[in-house]
Amino acid sequence: LVASGAAPSIGPERGGTRVSVLGVGFRDAYTLRCAFGSASAPVLARYVDESQLECSSPVHASGSVRMQLSMNGQQYAQSGVSYTYQAAAVVSYVSPSAALAEGGTPLTVHGGGFSSASESLGLLTCRIGGAVRRAVWASSSAVVCNATRAAAGEALVAVSNNAREYTSSGVRLRLVSVRVRDVQPWSGPVGGSTVVSVRAAGAW
Repeated sequence: LVASGAAPSIGPERGGTRVSVLGVGFRDAYTLRCAFGSASAPVLARYVDESQLECSSPVHASGSVRMQLSMNGQQYAQSGVSYTYQAAAVVSYVSPSAALAEGGTPLTVHGGGFSSASESLGLLTCRIGGAVRRAVWASSSAVVCNATRAAAGEALVAVSNNAREYTSSGVRLRLVSVRVRDVQPWSGPVGGSTVVSVRAAGAW
């Protein structure tokens, strides 16, 4: 058994991440096992094909661990593949709390446990409703992502450090669709202080 990589290579401490282990020489057997370091018991591995296995990560403290594979559940082959456990992300609120349904509004999602390492691997993502977008890491407590086009209404906002498990905080974004129909007056002095009336239509 020769392992060459894991996807995703990052997951929360609570475990349960479905990890694809890539390599060569894999064979189907009911005794296939994956070990995530030595602090947790090995877990069952599901054979996908001769170059891929699938394992569910066990609970483990934060930090990087070496992955090991076994065909018989007894002897484990060392590999150069590592898997990193991180604190689970959480979302507290989003600002602004309303965005255009046409998309493109930059949103700052506030919370905790956001990983810069995840961003560098391209795994830090936002999910707004059913749309997933890459997120930009600002700090461990804030990420920025752009709203996508969607129907007016409310959409759940979630963040993932591994593009697989998302937060379930229940934070919502209000999507509004507004069209300006008229502006009166249409001009005024550069000194300002003109009272302007705007007529608009839409859902907000």
